[in-house]
Amino acid sequence: MRLHRLTVLRGIGLALLLAALGAQAQEGQRYPAKPIRFIVPASAGGPSDVIARLIAERLTHSLGQPVLVENRPGASLILGTNAVAKADPDGYTLLFTTSTPIVMVPFTVKKVPYDVQKDFTAVSHVGTTPLVLYVNGSTPITNLRQLFDAARARPESANYGSYGNGSSAHVLGEFLIRQSGVKMVHVPYKGVAPELQDLVGGQLLTAVADIGSAAPLAKAGKIRPIAVTGTKRSPVLPDIATFAEQGIAGMEPFSPWWGLFAPQQTPRAIVDQLSAEVAKIVKVPEFNARLVSFGIDPSGTTSSQANELTRTEMAKWQLIIRDMPHISFD
Repeated sequence: MRLHRLTVLRGIGLALLLAALGAQAQEGQRYPAKPIRFIVPASAGGPSDVIARLIAERLTHSLGQPVLVENRPGASLILGTNAVAKADPDGYTLLFTTSTPIVMVPFTVKKVPYDVQKDFTAVSHVGTTPLVLYVNGSTPITNLRQLFDAARARPESANYGSYGNGSSAHVLGEFLIRQSGVKMVHVPYKGVAPELQDLVGGQLLTAVADIGSAAPLAKAGKIRPIAVTGTKRSPVLPDIATFAEQGIAGMEPFSPWWGLFAPQQTPRAIVDQLSAEVAKIVKVPEFNARLVSFGIDPSGTTSSQANELTRTEMAKWQLIIRDMPHISFD
């Protein structure tokens, strides 16, 4: 009897020990257990950087660990994007980017060091914004016809700026040249901010940017929007006609989106956790309104929805670039 009781007690003790070890193991596997990095492949102060920091701040509170933003601009957004593609798939190094290095750069730049389908999985699609064509605020130009007339009158100064070779702004500019028949010279920059500064300084005739990045300069009258992409006018710029309204067809797809990506082999539980948290953040009224004020149409999708969007957009841009064989994006 005494031996039986001792055996029972030992069994209970062993069970408790195993339970404690199991709890410790689960505690060790809990995510996140250390700071998370968002790598942004664009310059500080640009739209990707601003939105990434807004999301990182809220994720820091909801996840209980710091979410740090690291800017790695350069090489048509490839540098930072590739860093995440080659990072450990543990959920601690993530990519926050515009759609450009994901759905466009693979078709506009030779020898891209990453494969989107093999190296990444989408966490969430955050929102979409139209692209806008701007001119210097001191010029009398208010529409595309006047821009084309100015380019023809002074071809030596007919330069257009973009935020990088192979970027959506670059492709838009070349598409505009093909559609209009007006010759302009492409001047690439390492981000939206330096591009717009040169537009203000008079080094460029026109430049492509998103609404949010250009808003301070536009409100100050230093630059002026003259056309927007998309199927309809932006509610933030209701007086600015679309490209289609001004006789340039085919600009509807030129509206970049932002998304969060993880290395492909990142555990599904971590991806789903992050996706759910980002969706919650995007749906917060205050945050949602902030995105809208930047000219962004918020989404906050699931991972599977974001991956499907990525595949669809890649197929679309592959066709667009295929139809522009005369353009070298390197």
